[in-house]
Amino acid sequence: MSATIIISLSELIAGDARARLQAALASRATVVVQGDETARLPVVVVHAALEATTATSGFLRFEGLSAHARLALQVVDPDRRFALGDAARSLGQVGDRPYQVSVAADGSLTLVLLKGIGQHHHMNESASYEWLRGLDASAVVIDMSQMEHLNSLLVAWLLQMNQGAGAGRCRLVHVGRQAVTQLSQLRLNHLLVIG
Repeated sequence: MSATIIISLSELIAGDARARLQAALASRATVVVQGDETARLPVVVVHAALEATTATSGFLRFEGLSAHARLALQVVDPDRRFALGDAARSLGQVGDRPYQVSVAADGSLTLVLLKGIGQHHHMNESASYEWLRGLDASAVVIDMSQMEHLNSLLVAWLLQMNQGAGAGRCRLVHVGRQAVTQLSQLRLNHLLVIG
């Protein structure tokens, strides 16, 4: 029977999260990260956890997370390296979502919006944006290079993402001329950082 190592989220935030997780996972123990129900998960810790699980081929179990943080882990963990001990996975597979998400060591998060996102059934669900409220990202970059124009559903989603990211953290990049015109006509270029 393998040992269980419990690591608090605050311990990971305060130290070298990647080294601590990698050492624990290398011991072949069951590794549990104990969260705080009110805390957002720092993207730097999520990135470190993904790197550690990939390097060791191990799995982490997260417990005691807020509902938003659980949703966030489902979105940023396409290989399902994280077990969510206190919640079933409610979001569909990565292929069911019209965007790709990646996290970086600097604490930033990048979303690449896929073609046809404005008509995708997932965008009607609050889970399509609520997950961002579970992460503490230094920046949220939304890559719109595959977008030709915006519809009302996508505009509403962008506003929700901007609000979920926090003031001044959300930035739209590779925005096409038509989308810039639409955002300007709606006077949203003052709310959403473009460029």
